[in-house]
Amino acid sequence: MPQPDRGRKTAFYYALPAMAAAVPTIPAYVLLPSYYGDDLGLGLALTGAILLAVRIIDMLTDPLAGWLSDYTGRRKIWVGFGAVIAGIGIWMLFVPPDQPGGGHLFVSASILFLGWTLFQVPYLAWGADLSGDYRERTLITSLREGAGLIGIVIAGAIPVVMMNASRADEIRTLAMMTIVAGAVFVTILIIKVPDSAARPGHGRTADTQQGGVSLRARFAQSLRSLRQNRLFVRLLAAWMINGLAGGLPAVCFPLFVRYYLKLDTDTENALILLYFVAAIAAIPFWVFLAGKISKHRVWCVAMIMAVSAFAFVPFLSAGDWAGFAVICVFTGAALGADLALPPAIQADVDDWDRYRFHASRTGVLFALWNMTNKLAMALAAGIALPILGAFGLTNGGNENSAALIALVMIYAVLPIVLKAGAIGMMWRFPLDRVHQVAIRRRLARRTF
Repeated sequence: MPQPDRGRKTAFYYALPAMAAAVPTIPAYVLLPSYYGDDLGLGLALTGAILLAVRIIDMLTDPLAGWLSDYTGRRKIWVGFGAVIAGIGIWMLFVPPDQPGGGHLFVSASILFLGWTLFQVPYLAWGADLSGDYRERTLITSLREGAGLIGIVIAGAIPVVMMNASRADEIRTLAMMTIVAGAVFVTILIIKVPDSAARPGHGRTADTQQGGVSLRARFAQSLRSLRQNRLFVRLLAAWMINGLAGGLPAVCFPLFVRYYLKLDTDTENALILLYFVAAIAAIPFWVFLAGKISKHRVWCVAMIMAVSAFAFVPFLSAGDWAGFAVICVFTGAALGADLALPPAIQADVDDWDRYRFHASRTGVLFALWNMTNKLAMALAAGIALPILGAFGLTNGGNENSAALIALVMIYAVLPIVLKAGAIGMMWRFPLDRVHQVAIRRRLARRTF
């Protein structure tokens, strides 16, 4: 059974590593492909193929990492172990030799993403373990995701501060910042935050009670049985759809600014910064609102706000940076809710899973959650870029109205449709505060 609710200081200590973990996000996903493929001479085709293979492997390791943290009944040891491995991978990947080959990229990227998974999945599950209170869970996730956004903003500001620095120096600086901050913040986390899963009974799951059954069979059974949790499947589907709705604009953002609005790079960087700052600033508002009404309804309100903002995109014209800035503010504010609220709802669903199925599978639940988020981002790139490439957007097609129409459709119209579907799935989500409190009371009277 989860221990009593923790104070805000514990939630703050828990959130700190998210800031360090977010710093390398932009370099890893945005800068490194062109850095290895172009600057270091590895070639775009080979670089893309290697990174795609690494991401597929990375996605498959999520459920295993979650199951291991549940099976061992430990979060802290896996978070620390993953952080060390990720630190090694970051240095290898961000500070390569002068002429790295494909083997170096594959090995260093694999080490980084493996460490990232071993850190991130138990870390997310640890947040759900810390509190069983409906409102305090929202505080914990909002602090964690807010810290992550601050890390992203810091990473985006480094190239601006390091004027006239080479790409290699920028990436090396980000690597050093990540390793130092990660070492400090993860150490604080391990010392200050209790491992709520590390106690008798918490690690027992339905699959661990199958005597004589192999670990592989138990792992497979744990995943199969999750399909019976309809609340989890429903929330995961909405998270996936909304993730795709958010991923498409993220992938198309630079292209929309460059080819549709015809703005320069400095304006693009300012708009990106505005977007993330709006997300950070809005999180306290969403947390306050979630304390008054159900979390799933507040999330729906945020998605409705994003839909309303995207509806104005087709009316923009070249050079309309002010109008687009307003859209960035509202969609960025909605991002704050996307990051803070769904994981808190997922923690409540974990209570239902434990009550309904007599299983403690927090790690597995958040592993599938993490894997779904990765899949949504991969699909966004896989859908948007080939279509825009077929229209020849970057090869002179930007003067073609058909290419620009396709860009607007993918950037704004398709996300509106997808978010409408997610809203429909979540508006009447049956697990609200009243039901969650009742479930917690019943769990308090039960012993595994």
